[in-house]
Amino acid sequence: MNSLVSSQAISFIISILNGLFLGLVYDLLRVLRRIIKHPKWLINIEDMGFWIFGSIIIFLDIFKNNNGVLRYFLCIGVFLGLVIYFSLISKMVILVIMKVYNFLTNIIKFIFIIISKPIKIILSPFIYLIRKIYKLLKKTKKWLIIRYKKMIKNIKIIFKKK
Repeated sequence: MNSLVSSQAISFIISILNGLFLGLVYDLLRVLRRIIKHPKWLINIEDMGFWIFGSIIIFLDIFKNNNGVLRYFLCIGVFLGLVIYFSLISKMVILVIMKVYNFLTNIIKFIFIIISKPIKIILSPFIYLIRKIYKLLKKTKKWLIIRYKKMIKNIKIIFKKK
């Protein structure tokens, strides 16, 4: 009898941990939604996917640790884990994840700036040359159009004389 109670207590603790884990996964989904804006229909699909994932996790836990027997204390444990997570830990986890995300994006921006400065310096003479060539071609185009119009006008005059 004592081993039955201890195995049920372990199953209850594992179900609380499952609730904590599911809360963390949902917070990761919430952070993803903050970083990348989602339309409502995609949020609904993500939520449905999360609950399918959560159901599979809970089912596998019940199947593995409790021989597939669903007991009320397991559902209470998952619910308790979610309540503990969202009331005590969630805000801190989201804050830390967002700070890490902002830190990493700032590092990536800094590295990009460091890499792009020498490239801009190296390419600036080429860009200057390309701009000058473009302006020259633009002037040449205008000149060619004027010459073409004069030539057409001369050809028309020649054909009218005959």
